[in-house]
Amino acid sequence: MTRSKSGPPGNSGGISGAIAGDLEPCGTCGRSVAPRALFCHACGAAQPPRPLDPFTRLGLERRFDIDLEQLSKQHAGFTRVMDPERFAARGPRQQANAKAQVEALREAYEVLRDPIRRAHALLALLGGAPAAGDEDGDEEIDDLATRLTRADDVLELDRIGLDLNQRVEACIRYLAPAFRKAQTAAGPDSPSAFDGAARILARLERLEALAAEVRDRRAARTTPRT
Repeated sequence: MTRSKSGPPGNSGGISGAIAGDLEPCGTCGRSVAPRALFCHACGAAQPPRPLDPFTRLGLERRFDIDLEQLSKQHAGFTRVMDPERFAARGPRQQANAKAQVEALREAYEVLRDPIRRAHALLALLGGAPAAGDEDGDEEIDDLATRLTRADDVLELDRIGLDLNQRVEACIRYLAPAFRKAQTAAGPDSPSAFDGAARILARLERLEALAAEVRDRRAARTTPRT
């Protein structure tokens, strides 16, 4: 385990973080830099982003029920630190590194703020696998899909959309304890520990697909013709 301070250039009391991994030399001063470091804490040079999972990149614990306010604060803080304009005097290479860091931070933020993408990222990190197939046989979802096929007015689309949104929110609530249970039980002798979370995720994806169809059909009915 190595520690790296990742605060603004010239500020030794910046954002700190710790992560296991191989140190690499700074391309400017040659001092060792930790994997999650945004820049070298010795010379302040912006570092190119290394391959990291989105939780590690934003300094968050690997769990589904992350604090979304903390997520936003972490992203905003790191992004301010790596504003390419702050590295303008250091030359184009460091500006490019800062820009790449900002883009990597943005991508990590986009993954973690979306429940489905966050669940997929966590499942992959923890060694779980997506549920096989498309989870056909869920009668509730099949009934909603049938209702949607037959819906012929905006009011019915709204009712279906409300039903779908309630079930989507329930799935998101159920994912947090499912992942906690799996993370507690996971080990070499429990390869199916993540099956519950994977099944809920598959259900959530089907519900979200139907909800998107409702939104598209409703928009098509309410958009004025030109």
